[in-house]
Amino acid sequence: MNAQQPRTVPSYSGVAVTPLPRGWRSGGHGLPGTPPARELDPDDPLYAHGGGHLGDAGRGVGVPSQGVTAPPADPEPAAPADPSAASGSPDSAGSAPGAVGSAGTAPPAAGSEPSPASPGAGSDPPSASPGAGSDPPSASPGAEPAAVEESPMEGPAPRRIADPIEWHGIVLVTGTDTEVGKTITTAAVASVAQSAGLRVAVIKPGQTGTITGAPTDAEVITRLAGPDTVRTLAEYPEPLAPLAAARVAELPPLELYDVVDAIRAEADKHDLVLVEGAGGLLVPMGLRPSGDAWTFADLATALGANVLVVARAGLGTLNHTALTLEALARRGVSAKVILGAWPADPELVHWANLSDLVPHLVGALPSGAGTMDPGVFRRSAPGWLTPALHGVLDNWRVWAEESN
Repeated sequence: MNAQQPRTVPSYSGVAVTPLPRGWRSGGHGLPGTPPARELDPDDPLYAHGGGHLGDAGRGVGVPSQGVTAPPADPEPAAPADPSAASGSPDSAGSAPGAVGSAGTAPPAAGSEPSPASPGAGSDPPSASPGAGSDPPSASPGAEPAAVEESPMEGPAPRRIADPIEWHGIVLVTGTDTEVGKTITTAAVASVAQSAGLRVAVIKPGQTGTITGAPTDAEVITRLAGPDTVRTLAEYPEPLAPLAAARVAELPPLELYDVVDAIRAEADKHDLVLVEGAGGLLVPMGLRPSGDAWTFADLATALGANVLVVARAGLGTLNHTALTLEALARRGVSAKVILGAWPADPELVHWANLSDLVPHLVGALPSGAGTMDPGVFRRSAPGWLTPALHGVLDNWRVWAEESN
């Protein structure tokens, strides 16, 4: 691949379209707003992979560091300091060296930024010690209490940008529709997580269509990924929504809290529990104790779990994906998107959809991934997922150029 010559999609109706042009903007598709820019590369937003994960070099971008501040400013000619206020925080003085030392900066700098937040000592730090105003910051013990007291947000070492989505514990996998690639995507996520050293379990609450004789989702996942644990909680003969299949077969439907208990039991023994749904987000899965139907969205809220939404790459996916993400957002559920089957010969619509979906994406699987030899599947899977899911796909522009 020649990185200097991006692949160009053939012209359509006289318009040449590059896979993902610089300065792309999604708009008009109704997708939920994206997180604030991470400022990884202001010239090319595609270098932010959209996975909700920053490498070590990007940690803390966009968030003022709690331990690193601007160079010390000259003391302001404020009112004379109150000696009693400067010496009235013996407890704070004990923790000052640790906070300042970890930052590698001077106390006055720490005091200049959060001063409005500390009414009692906000005006003291620049002149907390009458005899030390012009001395080097570390030479004046009297200045340390004021610096620490004015930095209530100083604590442990600066963290990376807080990401509301953490892909460990219990993670639900749903789709924008049936046959979008949920099972293969679940297998890929399980394989990559297990390769990263996590103990992985996969649970299928309701398997339908067993009468067809096709391999079950649990069998497919076991063959491709081989996670530590694979469980199916209930099976129904007809290829219908789980609640409808249970009713037709006159079998007990899935009870919401039985499913919740089974999933939490596996979460106690594993680092990651992937729960694959049936069809889309609002498909009736079973019954509550009250007799009302429950959906996969209800399961997400009951578990307080995050959700991976598997979507198509082709025409219509923007609306389906937007509806699914909006339904989850209204329930307070965090979600990201994975393309379940990127075509071998993408057309204009695929590139256009990719451009709009990139801010939400944490992965894209190639079409036909489920037919791969298990060894090839497991070696290839990290390249389909972003670092948020323990993969190595950290640049969508490069991925677009190399996808064919």
